[in-house]
Amino acid sequence: MRKQSVNLWAVLVCVVIGQIIPALWYNFFSEQWIALNGFNKQQLEAATSPVPYLASIVSTSFMAYSIAWVFTKIPIKSGFTGFLVGLLFGIVFILFETIVKDMFSMRPLELSLIDGGVSVVVYSITGFILGFWRKYE
Repeated sequence: MRKQSVNLWAVLVCVVIGQIIPALWYNFFSEQWIALNGFNKQQLEAATSPVPYLASIVSTSFMAYSIAWVFTKIPIKSGFTGFLVGLLFGIVFILFETIVKDMFSMRPLELSLIDGGVSVVVYSITGFILGFWRKYE
């Protein structure tokens, strides 16, 4: 029987997609996100540090690799099953946690849905890609 292993090419694709989707997501929700955070456009334009972008790449790399590793243990046999597991992970581990933390910080639910929703989308697509593009030893 073949043993499933982590497909590093699939992980790399997931990391790239994990940078593109949030850029599109926050571009689409930018006005609401800025207003819900109480920011103004000048504040955001003044924030030019590359550190959040680097942190996003590192974080997405660990997330995608971890999901790929988990998929070798379960094992996930299709893109659809991977999508469902990614959706579950995104909702349970990210969205719900974001909502609870934001409730304690007295932040609006809409902001939690914007910030957590993008992770649900990224985790779902990551799950699909990793479930579809499997590697065997």
